[in-house]
Amino acid sequence: MPVDVTQPHIARIYDYVLGGKFNHEADRLAAAAIVDLVPPYPRWARQNRAFLGHVGRRWAEDGRTDVLDLGSGLPTRGHFDEHLPGARVLFVDSDPLTVAQARELLAGTRGKTYLQADIRAVDALIEHAATFFGDARLLGVGCIGVAYFLSDDDLGGLMRRLHALCAPGSALALTFHEVPPGPDYEASKEALLTSARHARINFYLRTPEQVVDVVAPWRVVSRHDLDQMFPEAPPPRPEHPMHRARIHGIFAER
Repeated sequence: MPVDVTQPHIARIYDYVLGGKFNHEADRLAAAAIVDLVPPYPRWARQNRAFLGHVGRRWAEDGRTDVLDLGSGLPTRGHFDEHLPGARVLFVDSDPLTVAQARELLAGTRGKTYLQADIRAVDALIEHAATFFGDARLLGVGCIGVAYFLSDDDLGGLMRRLHALCAPGSALALTFHEVPPGPDYEASKEALLTSARHARINFYLRTPEQVVDVVAPWRVVSRHDLDQMFPEAPPPRPEHPMHRARIHGIFAER
């Protein structure tokens, strides 16, 4: 698939805000426009990728050799292929351009495959994963930076099917957005959801308790506030209500 670098693309925009090199001027200009609309976007992207790196290192220490990653984006800047070089990794993304570029980046990398699939089409996803991993179903499942784009029905259905696919002892890592309770809760929530509507995307905020329910029958064993886990300098617009929203990362077990 030919790549038109004069048009911005979300995977390259994400790579840019992470400090990567697989982006172009159109992507950098689009990133500036997104940040104007959603000021915390670069911090959220860095925190999601930092958590992914933490997950990758943890799974490497645990000796995990099979990983299914959902909503992968481009495999750059510390993705699972870097932290788990000896593992089999099935990356999944729905965007055809992202998949085409990712396959180029992974060309010649043993055990790493990129699948184009919509994770809401669960039957096809599970079928591909079952074929790729075969009888080896002791998996690490990454759902980092993607769960908050799925409704409760879609996310809950996906979690149940993944739980059935995986063998006991499998692990799940997932991130989600929350606006903590406080006097400006409603303003912060409305600012975030309004920006999502302007961007024409579905975006779902969840409390930690709601996440425990929606990922069941996976059993949540730990939760981490990524602002505390990966602290950064105060944002340049700390008064903006969207900065109240936090990202949490969870680990769950099968």
